[in-house]
Amino acid sequence: MKNFMNLPEQLSNEENSKVEILKVPYEGTTSYGKGTKNAPCAIIEASNELESYDIETDSEPYKVGIYTKEETDLTNIKPSQKFRIAIGGEHSITFNLIKNLNQNNLSILQIDAHADLKNEFEGRKDSHACVMRRIFEINNNITQVGIRSLDQEEVNFIQENKIKTFFMKNIREDWIQKVLETLTDKVYITIDMDGFDPTVIPAVGTPEPNGLQYNQVYSLLREVFNKKEVVGMDFVELMPKEGDLVSPYTTAKLIYQSIALKMRKENWL
Repeated sequence: MKNFMNLPEQLSNEENSKVEILKVPYEGTTSYGKGTKNAPCAIIEASNELESYDIETDSEPYKVGIYTKEETDLTNIKPSQKFRIAIGGEHSITFNLIKNLNQNNLSILQIDAHADLKNEFEGRKDSHACVMRRIFEINNNITQVGIRSLDQEEVNFIQENKIKTFFMKNIREDWIQKVLETLTDKVYITIDMDGFDPTVIPAVGTPEPNGLQYNQVYSLLREVFNKKEVVGMDFVELMPKEGDLVSPYTTAKLIYQSIALKMRKENWL
């Protein structure tokens, strides 16, 4: 198995690495485009083409060590002692990544085109379209960013439960500061790649127009990492397409830049 950025053993072994890339190629409830199970390998492959220097933080994040692991037991994913970035797979994996974390003073930052707050979808409560509803049942500190597609049931649920939702149509000046004000000291970040505009990430199962630009997402992450303690992340719902190098490469780039932001905050180097 290739590791993230194809790093040598001394920079990718489990014992010494501060970062864990967890591949979770699960796809069981996708409802439109298919192929999210292929995303982890595609992103790892694309990461081999990344430059090791991060211009935004003036650093070389790979030096902290990046260990790559594949998850085989989706139902019982244990917390990691490292800074874990999981790569899906479909969005339903996020519940399993979060449920065993300490929920005390933890908020969930969701970047997504869809609310994913349905109670049930296509006869399943564990659907990717229900993942934030299941998370809400164990932690109601949810902040949603980039939402632009949902049904009336989800609208009602957001209003009744006062979920902090930043609809794409309302993202204006100072929106990042407003997002920060909704978050607790500790934050878990889940990024559905369809939160991006399809011109940025075209390879997703449900490409919704009028989405977030790369710099908007990076600027948000930069401030969250700077002001909060990010305890983990996942990148889900990429659906690799033949001939599209942009989507997996851009995802790999954002993962690496997230590592850089964590490294800077923790003063690891």
